[in-house]
Amino acid sequence: MKNQSAQLPFQIPSFVEQERRVDYCIEIINKYRNELPQIRRLSSKFQYQRDIARGEVEYWKEKYQEEKKENDRLNEENNKLKIEIDKLIKTNNRYSIALFDHGNFKHKENKLKKLKGGQKGHKDTNRETFEDYSTYDRKRIYSKICVHCGKTLKRVSATKRKILLDIVINPNILKQIIDSERQWCGRCQKEVNARDCQTLPFTEYGINTFMMVMILKFKCHGSLFSISQVMYLGFGLKLSKSDVSNVLKNASVFLGSKYEDLIKAIRSGEVVFADETGWRVRKQKAWLWIMASEEATVYYAAESRGKGIAENIYGNSQAFFMTDGFVSYKNTIPKNKHLFCWAHILRFSYEETVNDEKNSWACILRDELVRIYHIKKDHPEYSKEKLEEVLRWEFEKLLNLTSTEESFIKIQNRVKEQKEGLILALLETPSGTNNLAERELRPMVLNRHMSYGSDTYNGMKNSAILGSIIQTLSKKEDLLTELKLSLQIGIHEKYSQYAHLTYTDT
Repeated sequence: MKNQSAQLPFQIPSFVEQERRVDYCIEIINKYRNELPQIRRLSSKFQYQRDIARGEVEYWKEKYQEEKKENDRLNEENNKLKIEIDKLIKTNNRYSIALFDHGNFKHKENKLKKLKGGQKGHKDTNRETFEDYSTYDRKRIYSKICVHCGKTLKRVSATKRKILLDIVINPNILKQIIDSERQWCGRCQKEVNARDCQTLPFTEYGINTFMMVMILKFKCHGSLFSISQVMYLGFGLKLSKSDVSNVLKNASVFLGSKYEDLIKAIRSGEVVFADETGWRVRKQKAWLWIMASEEATVYYAAESRGKGIAENIYGNSQAFFMTDGFVSYKNTIPKNKHLFCWAHILRFSYEETVNDEKNSWACILRDELVRIYHIKKDHPEYSKEKLEEVLRWEFEKLLNLTSTEESFIKIQNRVKEQKEGLILALLETPSGTNNLAERELRPMVLNRHMSYGSDTYNGMKNSAILGSIIQTLSKKEDLLTELKLSLQIGIHEKYSQYAHLTYTDT
């Protein structure tokens, strides 16, 4: 009985008598049996509520994950927008901060405005000063009848002189059939065909057409359609857009050797000004690099803006290279040959301090940079050695300044990194800036805006070749004569049959 009591699921109170214990147990069992349906209903109800709660937990868990992802995405977009806003602010600051005579390069205390008209030291561009009017044709005109009243007018000796400068529009193009004799050289056993100096290989269009198309494209920045219209309306020659494109393609072949000569000439110079700009090839991003000097300009077509392109451009050159500090040049150009542009460092310092107080350390550092830049101009009596000594002493003072201002630290770190190149820039170049490269790059930027880039990568390379030739020859007095000579030399080098002297049968 004791063993059975130990196995019961409930404890029998001690006050229950021995003989009633069985009845008590039966009573309790009946009581549990009556309560069991209600317990089961409650259990089912609680299980159902538990399942609903678990479902809601899973739902809100998924909802939380989705919201977290959305929040992360929004935070990422917010960071991107912050970066874009910073860029726009810097761009606006860049536009609001004038360069050279208007701001960064101007002495802080110099507030004098420029006078109208020619400036001191500028080249005299007044045509009347140098024009020789004795070479002009003269034409004397007069009227026979007064237009107001109809009275007959007498001739007089007094005249009123007027200069006339106009162009000749000639819709009658040159059309010729050239018969070249098929001669034979008995010594070298080769056929000799004389070539007219106006003709070009593998095309019916003459050398003047080639020159005018190149000038309209790379000097006037015309589209293929506008070039075809000018050639038809101005000269009477019908050219389709594909004809114009083929003329440019063939011209790049004829002038390829001239382009290679320009690259060698620039690399062998003393100072090279380098820069790059974006390009488009069938809406894909590409880059157009530039090497420029006072005598020549070379554009270089590339698919990227990477370090390898900079290495190809620099090649085996021993010249000083002026750049804007772009990272691709950093490990490519030797440190003792790398010049940094003062326009970029000063613009950077003005952008960083545009919202700072005028008496802040960052503004003091900025103004000191401007003063250092003017040392060369303010002291023309300094020798190169003396100027270098003064510049190094001034830079040491700048780098010894300390401040916790964020803009001050940014400017000073950049100055520290570019110190040697900034000093060399003032020692080796007239202005210490990369302005020459940016000026020479501007025509191709305008060309890109007009043409929206190129259809093919080869088309981009052709544009680089022809743009380089036109831009370089434009620095000489007679562009047409130099361009014609370059075309003829290139054709003679590539096609030996065009090197024969030609005589006309009369």
